[in-house]
Amino acid sequence: MKTFIASVLFLSGILNAEGQNITFSHAHGFYNKTFNLSLSLDNNELTENQSIRYTTDGSVPTLESALYSNSLKISHNTILRAALFDTDTIASPIATATYLFEKDILEQGNSPEGYPDTWGPYCDIDGIATADYEMDPKMTSDQQLRSKITDGLTAIPTLSIVTDKDHFFNQEIDEETGGIYIYTGAPTGPGTGRNWERPISMELFGGTQEHDLTVDCGIKIHGGHSRLPEKTPKHSLRLMFKSKYGPSKLKYRLFGEEGPKKFDQLILRCAFGNTWQHWDSTNRKRAQYARDMWARNIQRLMGQPSSRGLYVHVYLNGMYWGLYNIAERIDDYYCSSNFGGEREDYDVIKVEEYKSGHTIEAGDGDLTTWNQMVEMAEKAATSHAAFAKIQGLTTKGEKSETDVPLLDVNNFIDFMLINQYGGNTDWDHHNWLAFRNRTNPETGFRFICWDSELIFGDVNQNVLNTVNNGAPTYILSQLMQNVGFKHQYLDRAYQLLVKRGGLLTPEKVEEVWDSLYHIIELPLYDEAARWGDYRRDVHPYNSRGDLYTVDGRFMTERNRLKTKYFPVRTQTLLNQITAKEWTFEASIPKIKINGVEDEDTDTISFGDVLTLKQDGIGYFTIDGSAPVTWLSTNTGKIGKTTTRYSGKNLLANYDWSQGPNVTVRAITRGTNDWSITMERTFYVKDIPDGIGDLIATSPTSSVGIFDLSGRHLPENSTLPRGLYIINGKKVMIK
Repeated sequence: MKTFIASVLFLSGILNAEGQNITFSHAHGFYNKTFNLSLSLDNNELTENQSIRYTTDGSVPTLESALYSNSLKISHNTILRAALFDTDTIASPIATATYLFEKDILEQGNSPEGYPDTWGPYCDIDGIATADYEMDPKMTSDQQLRSKITDGLTAIPTLSIVTDKDHFFNQEIDEETGGIYIYTGAPTGPGTGRNWERPISMELFGGTQEHDLTVDCGIKIHGGHSRLPEKTPKHSLRLMFKSKYGPSKLKYRLFGEEGPKKFDQLILRCAFGNTWQHWDSTNRKRAQYARDMWARNIQRLMGQPSSRGLYVHVYLNGMYWGLYNIAERIDDYYCSSNFGGEREDYDVIKVEEYKSGHTIEAGDGDLTTWNQMVEMAEKAATSHAAFAKIQGLTTKGEKSETDVPLLDVNNFIDFMLINQYGGNTDWDHHNWLAFRNRTNPETGFRFICWDSELIFGDVNQNVLNTVNNGAPTYILSQLMQNVGFKHQYLDRAYQLLVKRGGLLTPEKVEEVWDSLYHIIELPLYDEAARWGDYRRDVHPYNSRGDLYTVDGRFMTERNRLKTKYFPVRTQTLLNQITAKEWTFEASIPKIKINGVEDEDTDTISFGDVLTLKQDGIGYFTIDGSAPVTWLSTNTGKIGKTTTRYSGKNLLANYDWSQGPNVTVRAITRGTNDWSITMERTFYVKDIPDGIGDLIATSPTSSVGIFDLSGRHLPENSTLPRGLYIINGKKVMIK
């Protein structure tokens, strides 16, 4: 019987079996000493007709497999799979455990028993890929590197894939038996292997979260051009949880308590662009393994949805396969599990690369509302009503009773600024996703950063002129013609790029970047040992590569980013925005604290005086609302709570019952336009007890009322607004 069919049928029998479970005396994990492993049947004795059979090559146990009788001596990397048989019928789920020894990993050779010495045929060039399994002996024999490689193995979680080796490496061209690592389903060439799935057992253990998971699921190759064997020997994978393999959903807090508790698919991202194994030498020199994760993390820190990620070491049947990143797959299930509703409620829009080039299509749902949104963006170029309508608002800024939101403008702006800051050169003809809930459309389409590996290249890279028809850059080109959107875009750019603590300021960008580096600082040595020699020793492609190491090329690029990119990129983007003439003539107002211009302070005392420095007529709010809106006019509409600045303390009329956190938003009206809106939030310390109590008139009883200078005030008098001492307490009279 064919291997794949046999495995699936066997797994189906296991899943339907009502037998007992095989237990192992030792849990999966890393071991440094030989130990004896015992297998038992839920701590019960076997009956006369029962037996336990096991394999150590990743395959499913059968009646022909080794018979367990005594404990097994485990002294080397071992992948053990065991099952209970009752006469000739399987009577238990398959138990799987991976036991890893650091010495064996470091000495991993290039000729594992039973594995082919060639992989799949190339797609765009002639030839067949030479197999590569080994850890580079030059690195692993270096005592200093060996220590770091060893420490790196357990610095992040381990993900072990266990399966029949033919599921990955069978060279038959057959949909049911062919190896998915041989026929990868690349978007060019014959495409053989596209959507081939195979059954596996997956184990996740270790890391700071102390993962401990074993689950049966399906697997397939994932990605676009990263499937081409000549472009990379290391491929991304997709884990699929289906009832024919195991549980129909993975119920596990993979990303901690803040993440979803159920998954139906997960992506194992290998990293393709800017990696040591990439076909292009420039990409190899820029390897950092954090660019895509940085974009996803920074988007989440902005308060936007993103794909969560987890760095792991991946093993295939006990062989170290490299550094990967587990990522949420963005589809209708992701939407429903993160944002509620049913899967069928969502439209998920992406770019399809396999049918007819780069075509925008609905991965889930349909394109009807998407097309309406793009059309409304085109109308918004010349219509205030259309710009309000695309947000589900009236021109007064109120929620419309007839028009639902088509676009989450705040999310869209954040998404664009992330890619503009990064100078993303592999976008937006592809590598983006958008989603919207049709049934409960509270926000309109929201965009998610995806596959952002080609960012942080040339520090002067400018993508502001990129316009791809129907894509996010096209939507931006239309909306930028609307003065209201332009103000919203520039206000957000100010908050992210200029305002102290903005997430795209040099300090914050580097802070997020370094947080990722500190996770993979040691695991990078393992990745280098596994793949750093590939373009030098295995497949140079169009030019022979170097031996790529952490202390060599990696640190050179890391130093470039920290000294020549991050410190200046923020200002470079601001200059590019100015060069596009997207800015305004009126200058942004600034805050003075007690007469001194201060851009850094965010904590003030109760008695401090805040004033504005502005070149023009200033307007401000202290309730967080926008001072001016443009939903109905090019000239700007003053908000209901907006105050024209008169030179007095901005906080003179603040309602202290609202608490100590005060948000000041101010704007300047120039000769021809309005400035960008300045926004500062202050924490006001030392607020007197009782302040905020509402007293309309003075008390009628005979009590002592004093002003702050200590002057006694007459009884039964009407007190003007201000701060007083009543019965020994400071009280604000409103």
